[in-house]
Amino acid sequence: MLGVLLEFWLDEIIRKSGIPYPLFFGLMALLLYLLGIPFMIATNNLQFFISDPMWGVVAIFGALNGILVVFVFRKFSDAISGIEHLMSSDDDHKISDRLLGYLNNKVYWIVVFFWLALNFIESPRLMRWWWFYNNPHLITIYELIETLPCCIIGGIFMYMIPVGLTLAYRDLCMKVPIRKDALVSEWMNPFEDFRNLITLTMFGAAIYAVFPPSIWGSTGPTSIIYWSVFVPYTGTAIVLIAAILLPHYYFHRFFANIKKTVLYDLGKELQKYSMKDDVNINKRILILLEKGEADRLKTWLVDVKTIGEILVVAVMHVLVVEALTALIHFS
Repeated sequence: MLGVLLEFWLDEIIRKSGIPYPLFFGLMALLLYLLGIPFMIATNNLQFFISDPMWGVVAIFGALNGILVVFVFRKFSDAISGIEHLMSSDDDHKISDRLLGYLNNKVYWIVVFFWLALNFIESPRLMRWWWFYNNPHLITIYELIETLPCCIIGGIFMYMIPVGLTLAYRDLCMKVPIRKDALVSEWMNPFEDFRNLITLTMFGAAIYAVFPPSIWGSTGPTSIIYWSVFVPYTGTAIVLIAAILLPHYYFHRFFANIKKTVLYDLGKELQKYSMKDDVNINKRILILLEKGEADRLKTWLVDVKTIGEILVVAVMHVLVVEALTALIHFS
């Protein structure tokens, strides 16, 4: 499957490097962390730096954003390829590129610039967990460098998951023409890649939810209005809702509508045959059996219990991290 919209600059950089993307972002996190050592030596803060886990958390968070962004983009592309044979349109490649285009829409740069501006303006003024360091203004320069991936790649993630994926799922489930006969015969089997993508995206969002509160939440009494309420918790809530709830709604609606149509068609066909002759009785039995099979078709792509469990785990993560952050702050 080829198309202009499939090109994604971050994915292209990683492919050209020849390094597996988890390792690529892991090395990026390590280099950003090590970059702090010259700053800390120059300001006589090396001991503080080594004993402060927050710098490692920031580096890991930037890497996590990159891993999730590339993972989602590649897996969604694979999932689309797996259902192209179900599309009733002759131009399925254009449909595939259109769906991927939601993820790669350059609108994400608006989100990126928002996070860059907010981090640059507010971070030095309000978020100084390094305020007790020697020469904190120079340390602020390093903090702004280390948080660049969090803002740039994190901004892409904050668009791709809540907006891009949601629009793509909505388009797929509500607008893409599907061959009903082919879908009924295979049902959810061609959508296995989507099931895996949605499940892993939920787990990724649950892990993601731990970081914003630990980095930007409860860093000081002056940050409560700006960061502890608006940025970490609102952003995390948007990601969790989009990753855990919306995909299941769209796919459930998609399969439920197909199932309803199939049952309606079988009901109309059943009315054509009376029970007065043996031939019609046999046909009615076959239709009733087919209708029974259709009635047992599932409409939830991912088990609802799994969704609830992941949502509970994500909320518990946020609460535990915030409690630990508060304890560290007041200790």
